[in-house]
Amino acid sequence: MFLAFLVLLFLVSRAVPDAGPATKVERVQSPAVPASISPPILEVSTKEFEARLAGIARSHTGTYEAVVYEPRSGKTFGLNQNRPFMAASLAKLPVLITLYKAAARGELSLNEKISILPSDVQNYGTGVLNGYPVGSTMTLRECASYLIKDSDNTAWVMLERRLSKERVEAELAGLGVDGTNYRAFLTTPRDVMLMLRAIADPGYTNQDLSAEMLSLMTGTAYEDRLPDPLPDDTRVAHKIGSYEDTFSDAGVVFHKSPDGEEDNYFIVAVGRNTTEDEARAAIREMSLAAYQMLVDPSFGSSQNNRS
Repeated sequence: MFLAFLVLLFLVSRAVPDAGPATKVERVQSPAVPASISPPILEVSTKEFEARLAGIARSHTGTYEAVVYEPRSGKTFGLNQNRPFMAASLAKLPVLITLYKAAARGELSLNEKISILPSDVQNYGTGVLNGYPVGSTMTLRECASYLIKDSDNTAWVMLERRLSKERVEAELAGLGVDGTNYRAFLTTPRDVMLMLRAIADPGYTNQDLSAEMLSLMTGTAYEDRLPDPLPDDTRVAHKIGSYEDTFSDAGVVFHKSPDGEEDNYFIVAVGRNTTEDEARAAIREMSLAAYQMLVDPSFGSSQNNRS
């Protein structure tokens, strides 16, 4: 038996050609796994998120509504999101949307000139154009900048005159909002969210016009609510509203995802039957909570935020 084995071994060695010197085989290395990555957005618990929003509301005097939408997962987190509230200057968003949608359709040019009429001047609330001489002329684009960046009430009347209230209402109807009364300045967090999503959607206007609207909403004269507690490298395109005892902020938060790509989420937060300071504090806490739940649970130390 042993002799037969040796013969077989000899024959096999003759049949296999010489392959030359042995080649060293490198072991394939598995890619390194980062030590820590923020939890995937899809794992965010709706119940936990909404409980956190409700807890913030309970910790402040007044009545609160909020809604957060995360596009990547398609999840919506809400607190009384269908309850109507006084929109105040949030009602300037429908005018912005209607203006830029008309430009996208070719119905008007944003470089078209518009002048301040005596009936346009609004000597109340926010804005700077009420200090300009009657007859002052600017482009529709410039007027829109005053409307959003300065929350200008005179610009609001000017653009509403150019577009008509009926046209603004028709644009809102096309968005599918069903809890907004534009003429009564009433809306809901859900409806404002739909407005924000239209602004941020290049398919609603086009890439350039969408980006321009978001730029108008960034770096406004009022950055002390949603943007305040967030990291410096976030960009918040937003619009505030204030009227008597109702205070709100609504915006798109752009941030870096764990893989380094730009990502975003939407948030609307409202405080009613309270003071501005109390509402501001609650809105900031809701903004921070959304960032922690969706982006970075560890963020929140005072040295990291905008304050």
